[in-house]
Amino acid sequence: MRLNTLLKLLAAPALALLMACGGAATGPGPQAAPSSVGFAYTDPQGGDWTLVRNASSTDTHLILDLVGPTGTKFRGVGFNLKSDGSVTYGHMGAGGYVRDTGVFHLQSTYANYPVEPVLLAGGVKGDGKLLTVGIFQKDRYWPSVSVNKPVCQISIDFDATKTASLPPGTKIPLAITKAKAIPSYIGTMPADPSDLNGYGSVMANFNSSLVPVQISVGTLVTK
Repeated sequence: MRLNTLLKLLAAPALALLMACGGAATGPGPQAAPSSVGFAYTDPQGGDWTLVRNASSTDTHLILDLVGPTGTKFRGVGFNLKSDGSVTYGHMGAGGYVRDTGVFHLQSTYANYPVEPVLLAGGVKGDGKLLTVGIFQKDRYWPSVSVNKPVCQISIDFDATKTASLPPGTKIPLAITKAKAIPSYIGTMPADPSDLNGYGSVMANFNSSLVPVQISVGTLVTK
């Protein structure tokens, strides 16, 4: 048998073996886009009312404190917070989506009054994009209080089914669409709560008891 014929016979199975073992040179395959594992929050700069990061927050569970202005007293506050739907608002215990921090007086001033539901509530609507919360002193005999400290808390959770698909560094839009508060002066309360004729001043201020306020929210970014 000739030499070149023998070489051809040997080359054919060698080439087949090389291809079967993956010996052909190939480039690296397409890499999957990086996914987020949490988020970071930067507090707003300035503003009367602000939503600031609580120190107990984690990368996947952000707790925000609502802090009011210094030198002004109020009797309650409520607001709407809107996102683009890529995060989930978290439950905060008995108040649903809001937690009382003990600043506002939610119970009656009179011990002989029956225990009534408090004006602390939070809920989500708009396909989970809109958070609505409120905390108010129902009994007007309580004095107004200083609000330059956390008056309530909300939370925003990292959602593996929604937020994880965003690349790191993606800014998640958050916006306050409405905010109102009960100011310090709401009229003069009668000395005797049973004096039905003494509530004229309070009734005169009834329609203006809720006033618009400005609440600043910080920047939320995936990481």
